[in-house]
Amino acid sequence: MTQNSSNPKQREEPKNRLPAEAFEALEKLYRRVDKEISESGVECWLRGDCCDFEKVDHTLFASSLELEYVREKHPETFPPNNALCPFWEDGRCVERERRPLGCRTYFCDGNFAEQLQAIYENYHAEIRELAKRYDIPYSYKPFVLALRT
Repeated sequence: MTQNSSNPKQREEPKNRLPAEAFEALEKLYRRVDKEISESGVECWLRGDCCDFEKVDHTLFASSLELEYVREKHPETFPPNNALCPFWEDGRCVERERRPLGCRTYFCDGNFAEQLQAIYENYHAEIRELAKRYDIPYSYKPFVLALRT
């Protein structure tokens, strides 16, 4: 681990940074996802219940590309002794910009579950293709656990 006076828990710099074009392509994909979800009629109830993964017995997964996108902005390691997402504070997400596809398509309203799953599968396939296009080794991991290790 690299020691940094402003942040003592700084993660080691990756030897090969991912190309900016990969992150730009992911951002464009996320904008399309958000637009499609907005047009679907599903709404966030702003209760924060669905993001309490322990309470709702949900494991959120993310691809290696998505994890690196989050880590680019948040290179620090997060305390391993907490199962909650480090971006879930006071029942709200404080990192909506870089939240992975699984967060974008996971809502409390079960009436849209099938439709949202289809949206997820469609865009997840595109994320796999992005990883392939930019020669990024693909993996699919529990998001919170990956951030905390």
